[in-house]
Parts: sequence; C-alpha cells; structure tokens
Amino acid sequence: MTLRSTLFLAAAAACLVVSACDKPKGTPAEPVAAAPVAEAARPAPVRPAEPVKWDEASGRFQVDGSALDTAHLWRFDGSTEGFVSAAARVEPAKGGGLRVVEQAIDAIVRSPQNLAIDGSRYNGVLVRLTREKEAAKWDGSLFFTTSAHGETAAFFGKPLRGADPVAGETTIMVYDMSKLRKGGGDWTASTINGLRLDLDDAPGGQFVIHQIAVVALPASATLRPPQ
Repeated sequence: MTLRSTLFLAAAAACLVVSACDKPKGTPAEPVAAAPVAEAARPAPVRPAEPVKWDEASGRFQVDGSALDTAHLWRFDGSTEGFVSAAARVEPAKGGGLRVVEQAIDAIVRSPQNLAIDGSRYNGVLVRLTREKEAAKWDGSLFFTTSAHGETAAFFGKPLRGADPVAGETTIMVYDMSKLRKGGGDWTASTINGLRLDLDDAPGGQFVIHQIAVVALPASATLRPPQ
C-alpha cells in the first residue's frame, strides 16, 4: 500500500469516528423539565364529637336524639328556596342541596327577607354543608338584619364548631347567636328579618349547602368555645 493510500484510509476512519458521536464525550444530556408538583391537600382537622346531628329519617336537626325547636328550615330540594348571592353563583345541586361557586372576594349567600324570627326564642343557626373546592381565605361570618339595622360589621356571629372544612368534608356549622362575635345581645333582643352567610373571603371556593335551620339551641349544644 502506498503512503498516500495509508493517509487516505486514516483520514476516513477519523471521519467515521467523529460522525458516530453526536456530542463530545462527557457532554450532559439536555435538561428535562420537572413535572409540576401538586399542592398538598390540607389535612382534615381532628374535630370533637358533634352534639348536633342531622337526622335524614325525620328531616330535622337533633341534639341527643331530640328534634330541635325550629323556626325555619331550608333543604334546597331542587330549588334555591329564595336564596340569592353576590360575588358567587348559587344553583340547585344534583342530588339535593344548594351549590355555591365563589367567583370573587367577599362572596355571600343571602336568605329570603321578612323571616320574622323571634331572636329571644330561636338563638341558633345551623348550616350543614360540604366543601367541594378550597379558596385561599376562610371567613364564616353570619350577618343578620332587623328593623333597626341592615347587614353591618357591627352585628355578626361566628360558628362554634364545624368551621372551615377541608375539601370533601361535611360539617355542621353551629352559630350561637345569643353570643355574637360583635353586637352583644342584639339578636336576642330583636326580630330577625334576614340572614347573610359569608363562606370564603377569596374566589375559587365551592360548597354544597345541604340544610340551613334557625333553631332554639339548648345549652348542651353551645358548650364549646368559638372556632
């Protein structure tokens, strides 16, 4: 073989080696985007046994097996029953209940008016609901109107128990309106015309309210401090 042939073969072999390698030895692979990490679900709180129960057979709220004296009970069986909303959408939920889809901050659910509730006799409001989706900020305030005042931050209650459920949790929020967060004894001294429930104070939350009742709460249902 001539020198020229030998040099030609060596050059060809070198080209084959280079063409067989896409990247120089030791070049790292292209980075692969990490899959997004889902936000961990908020763990369900450990709640004490609830003295107030919903009895489906009788269609009443009970304490220690006895039905509560009730001024108004809304079950939302295929209807909104006159409840309206602001900053939220309300509609009958499939299978029963009132679905609340919160669309902006300070979403509210408002009852029919002219309820004529004797506040001295009916001191409690019960809200049985299931949270479907969480929003960023919980509220839970319950405002009310009388002939002397409308909905105002000077008069409202907070739930004793059952507040701020996690997604998928069903609770009974128990409001003892004889012990308002603000407003002293205004409820018990008044005839109550309407209710306003503030659930979340941020958009994106979703609930199904199964029942709302205005009842006479016995002491056994109001022993625990507000949440």
